[in-house]
Amino acid sequence: MKGVITVKEIKGITCDAKNCIYHSKDNNCNAGNIKVGCKTATDESETKCETFICESGCEMK
Repeated sequence: MKGVITVKEIKGITCDAKNCIYHSKDNNCNAGNIKVGCKTATDESETKCETFICESGCEMK
């Protein structure tokens, strides 16, 4: 069903992105699976979660 987000915690993955729809109050990721990107990364500061989806209204924050 379009627009429905399935919540499935990924064990062992913590998330600090409080504006992401998959972020839980316990700082876990509920995306079910994630994609971490930047093919040319040479250290952790150059990586990013490509699964991030801004929750409703976070663009205004």
